[in-house]
Amino acid sequence: MNTNIEPELYTKPASTEIDSQRKSPLVSETFTRVTDQGPISAYDPAISRKLMEGICGLSTNTLVKYEAEGLIHPQKVKHGGLEVVTYRVTDVQAVLKKRGTQFKKGKSAEVISIFSQKGGVGKSAFAQHLGSMLSLVGKVLVVDLDSQSDVTSLYGLNVKFTDLVTEDAELDPTIAELMDWRLKDGQESPYRRMPFESVVKKISPTLHVIPADLDLGEINYSLNRLPLEDQEGPDGEVKPAILYMIKDIVDKIKDQYDFILFDCPPNIETCNVNALFASNRVIIPLELEAKCLKTMRRNEDFLRRLKDIHAGFAWDKILVVPNKFKRENIKIKALAKLQDIYFERTDVHLSQAVFPNGAIIDKCSEAREPIFSVATKYGKEFKASVPQAKEFTNYFWVVMHEILDAPIEHLIFPDNSDVEA
Repeated sequence: MNTNIEPELYTKPASTEIDSQRKSPLVSETFTRVTDQGPISAYDPAISRKLMEGICGLSTNTLVKYEAEGLIHPQKVKHGGLEVVTYRVTDVQAVLKKRGTQFKKGKSAEVISIFSQKGGVGKSAFAQHLGSMLSLVGKVLVVDLDSQSDVTSLYGLNVKFTDLVTEDAELDPTIAELMDWRLKDGQESPYRRMPFESVVKKISPTLHVIPADLDLGEINYSLNRLPLEDQEGPDGEVKPAILYMIKDIVDKIKDQYDFILFDCPPNIETCNVNALFASNRVIIPLELEAKCLKTMRRNEDFLRRLKDIHAGFAWDKILVVPNKFKRENIKIKALAKLQDIYFERTDVHLSQAVFPNGAIIDKCSEAREPIFSVATKYGKEFKASVPQAKEFTNYFWVVMHEILDAPIEHLIFPDNSDVEA
């Protein structure tokens, strides 16, 4: 891979392309014809043939072969006057399974904290798009731990507090309702306890979210002031409640998911410590600016102190992702310095995907849809957005592979439209 200061990753984004079935004679006769399909969730979209080929890294011929074998079940969906060949997430995962492509290392979920002490670096956007992309290859739970509820809103959930709310309005439950607020001396917990199924929101069959709300801002205060009762582990060791409040939840549900993502608020308070304690991987989005090296030193020092506190703070991967790159002297120098610092580091890794400043992220935030979906749209209204959406889809694809230590064999949208099987 290229590690220079160019923000392009491997290749420049391909030009806007109409789905291959509009110009390819290789159209299988095994389609389920859909003439009146109901609305599809933005995070459970109909997947175009071009996107299907890019995710799975195969050719149209191979897709047609799998269709004939009955492994996948394409549908024709009407777009204007056209019938477009599409697939579902179940088709993607069936192909990946047949080809032996795996992203999860162990039997239980990979748990990833998206963390930085600095706000405005793009944590919620990373949770939105990385979570939705991971939902193409496995089952994902995204946990919003920030009382600003940005990622909750990006997934189209619990945005009632943005309007004038009446006193009796009730917000959705958060992770606080899943915690075991067992207090010393039998004191009554100030939080209601709810079953997991009553808290989690299903955005799509493979993407679930635990939302946040404004009341979640009190959780750090409660974790520190309430007399939490420590538990005893199976070997008789003490499990400090102040560390295990989130890990205990994860341990109960980690066999239900392939990936669990925490969108952490920009602080080092107890809730973040809990999320990091429950995680085995950490992503640190880093805005390229004059203070970014100082920001990274603070982040690293904090993670190092956590390791000194308790042996349970152990991560398989810490990945720093440069974000908001512009061709400005200060940002070019900052990126070059980062590359020098992390060139031979093995404890902390620098991503090879350098995210530029891009209006496409704001557009996806406003539309509340994943970037890979925008990348396969066509029509005059999307002409300006598609190339940048393809570019950013490739960046998130690479970050997904890097954080999971998976080999990158292809991009979703390479320059050459003919992907080898």
